[in-house]
Amino acid sequence: MDLIQKIKSAFETHSPEGIKECLDQGLSPNEIVDGRPLVDELINMYLRSPHFKICMQTLVEKGLQFEDKILLAVLTDDAVSLDQQLSAKQEAIHNKYTLQCTFTPLIDASLLHLCAEYNHTACAYILLKHGVDINTKAGLDEHGFGGQSPIFHTVNQHNNNSNEMLELLLSHGADLTLTVKGLIWGKGYDWETFIPSVNPISYAMMGLLLQFQRKEEQIYEVVSLLQKARYGSEYKPGNVPNRYLNM
Repeated sequence: MDLIQKIKSAFETHSPEGIKECLDQGLSPNEIVDGRPLVDELINMYLRSPHFKICMQTLVEKGLQFEDKILLAVLTDDAVSLDQQLSAKQEAIHNKYTLQCTFTPLIDASLLHLCAEYNHTACAYILLKHGVDINTKAGLDEHGFGGQSPIFHTVNQHNNNSNEMLELLLSHGADLTLTVKGLIWGKGYDWETFIPSVNPISYAMMGLLLQFQRKEEQIYEVVSLLQKARYGSEYKPGNVPNRYLNM
């Protein structure tokens, strides 16, 4: 296996050790792969875990050149760096980014959307300190779909990886009534799915679709949090996992 394939495998499993090994063997963190920076392979990877920021930090330590230091701070969850940069350039709180995303689209997404997607709470607190709108909207695609707020990015994560961000956004009054025209989840991938007329609670329930590869227990854990925040409901479904589906 060549070093490019080897580091892609390390990106896929969020292995800082595997990444370091490839770089120690001579692979540059600034390599261009298929016309794009190598780091994009990590940023776009479908896995969500606490090790993502460690993988990003490993690339930085090995000499990654990354022009947008504010974006880099968020991707590495470096709260100190983000705070310093926003203090020097307050208008950057409104920066928008379009990144390839294997799940909920990131089109003209705010820094807070990125924190929600990757569960980077340290930087989220800094953004809130500097006055970011908790319900800031992402952009729209060519069909007019999108416009979701950051909380949408927390409700359908593998293994509920963004639960800390979910609770943070709820504690700061995230709007659970926002309904967008639609979202194309996983656009361009085999699991691409159109979800029409969706709000954060109904989006969480979409995790029951097989292609989302979610566990019922984790889905209803999130839904229960959302229902309590929206309606004050303490109801927790009892037929989980669904007995009929497991006959």
